[in-house]
Amino acid sequence: MPRTVSTFHADFARRAQQWKRIRDALEGCDNVKEQGEAYLPRPSGMDLEMFKAYLKRAHYFPTAERTLRGLSGLVFRHAAQFELPTRLEPLREVATTDGYSLEVLAEQVTNEVLSVGRYGILLDYPSENTTSNSLPYLATYTAENVTDWRVQFIEGMRVLTRVVLRDSFDSDDDDQQSSEQRLELVLNPDGNYEMRKWQAAGATATTKDDQGSWILSSTTVPTVSGKPLKRIPFVFINPYDLRPDVEKPPMLDLVDVNLSLYRNSADYEHALFLTSQPTPWVAGAINEEQKPTHIGSGAFWVLPEGTQVGMLEFQGAGIQAMERAMESKKQEMAALGARMIHEGQNRNESQETAQMRGRSELSLLTNVVNMVEAGLYKILTTACEWSGANAADLDVRLNRDWIATKMDAQALTALVKAWQSGAMSHQTLYENLQRGEIAPVDRSFEDEKDMIEEEGGDLGMGVNEALLTAARQTPSPQNGGGVTVPPSAAAREPEARPDDS
Repeated sequence: MPRTVSTFHADFARRAQQWKRIRDALEGCDNVKEQGEAYLPRPSGMDLEMFKAYLKRAHYFPTAERTLRGLSGLVFRHAAQFELPTRLEPLREVATTDGYSLEVLAEQVTNEVLSVGRYGILLDYPSENTTSNSLPYLATYTAENVTDWRVQFIEGMRVLTRVVLRDSFDSDDDDQQSSEQRLELVLNPDGNYEMRKWQAAGATATTKDDQGSWILSSTTVPTVSGKPLKRIPFVFINPYDLRPDVEKPPMLDLVDVNLSLYRNSADYEHALFLTSQPTPWVAGAINEEQKPTHIGSGAFWVLPEGTQVGMLEFQGAGIQAMERAMESKKQEMAALGARMIHEGQNRNESQETAQMRGRSELSLLTNVVNMVEAGLYKILTTACEWSGANAADLDVRLNRDWIATKMDAQALTALVKAWQSGAMSHQTLYENLQRGEIAPVDRSFEDEKDMIEEEGGDLGMGVNEALLTAARQTPSPQNGGGVTVPPSAAAREPEARPDDS
């Protein structure tokens, strides 16, 4: 059966519900509760009004969102570095159809790949007013908007030969509505890249499910320097590779435990509601007039002889079992990456041990960063080819310094002394200052030298004095005070070496 633009890839259909679950969990409490029984089944025998109260009492802790923000924050605690050919320099500030910079795009891609594990980027030229000076742009697609694809072996290589993309745009007829089109990117029988645009016909596009619902509005064979392209300029970015295959979403396991904890919370809060307040009971031969109507220190009961009274109170272990189950799931979430919900638990752990443990737990983050770099580099390399720029001038680097390693005063003093004595170059000193987060990581050694010269300083005495002054003013972790540096150290020149002659 021929595939149409209405056809969904089997892997897409299998993962779509998982992506929705992750999106809902990341959106937060209100969004999860709006899904009603999808994430919180109604207990047997509970009517609708009781269920609304049951739902309202449930507590959803946004562990998945906090984990994503924490991991993304580790990557972008230092800005991503882009080295671009002069021809592509305008893309640094405006690279996408939404007007995003490359820095914003890098963060967006990282968040998507960390959460749902999939992102797509298409390189294209503006459809109107294209000139020889026009630059290509990057069109971005979330996992839900890449609906179908095909890979074939051509001359022994896996080649992407078809991609179908969902694309929304504002309708000309009504500004309050959006229409949908499908972009079908294919390698045609001639082996050339061809873009086909399909417009939704009739009613709302989301109700359509067959080829007759779409009208082919245009077919284009893009060319660069007058020649058609031999490959589809589309890049898939996954957690572990750049292939079209759909990977298991990295956030899926954490989200499932997060939603399970939410269901436990609903039962726990409901149990507390039913059992937390003791209920008085009276047994005996009392009539309606003798029935107590108030309770407390201001109330006075007159009951017939032989009447028994008491309080109904919960005495079972059910609630404690719920608490243990919830705590167990919190521990499980921590093991899946949500360490911020147990922040400060291992206070006796040394800094070195904590750093080693943290790095070992961030292997997924390393993979994602590698793939985001590779994907952006690949699509920007194609942009270089299209625009005639030199790809050798292109570089993409994301931060891999996950853990803060602020250099202490003693280490800073030792580095400066080593430089003064001639044991290391000024550039090596500066690189160490960058690793120790004293100097900005995004400022090159050459830029730092230029700034020193512009301020009227030099690379000798002035820098020595400045660094050592900073060292004396930086608290030492051992004694809580400044490091004692002999005043003469700043002015001490390297000892003269004997003349070999």
